[in-house]
Amino acid sequence: MNLKITILLAMALLLGGCISLLPDAGPGPDIYRLSKIAETTKLQQSNTLVLLPLVQAPRELKNNRVALVTSKQRISYAANARWASSTPEMLQVLFAGALRKQSALQVVYPADGINADLELRIILQNFEAVYDQGQQANPQAEVRILARMIDRKTRTLIGQKTFFASVRADDLRLGSIVEAIDQASHNVAIDMSDWVSSQR
Repeated sequence: MNLKITILLAMALLLGGCISLLPDAGPGPDIYRLSKIAETTKLQQSNTLVLLPLVQAPRELKNNRVALVTSKQRISYAANARWASSTPEMLQVLFAGALRKQSALQVVYPADGINADLELRIILQNFEAVYDQGQQANPQAEVRILARMIDRKTRTLIGQKTFFASVRADDLRLGSIVEAIDQASHNVAIDMSDWVSSQR
């Protein structure tokens, strides 16, 4: 009986020793997401369906990193920051919310398999914080997209337009920079959805 207890205690100590050797989890990157388009009242639903594919983006903006531009030729990324999802996925959700609220459209995605008369293709050109006054000054968030409305029945281009918004960060903190990117993204989303509504 004493032998069993001794063996059990030895195993517990050995197991405890193994557990203690595991490294403690270090601090991970801060995770950010864009705020949602605020809904005010119940929206009047339109019968118009618009297909919204994933936002097209250049390679350097297809990831979930917070992009920083410190010179005309150089894009770097904030070391300890990530978006909650990839930039194209995150913007697709934001733009869908704006289209529902501002244009009262019913938004569908390619995976839904629903036949929509209209398609909105969005090409992302800028989604970054630009240190246009040097690295010691508050950067400016810049968001630029090209939106293209397509009639899927006739395969014709209804219209296209570039939308741009910039917002100066309040200070150099990463949280402030992300807030500026968030506000610029919202401004672009609202302007774009208002334009879509005028094209119908």
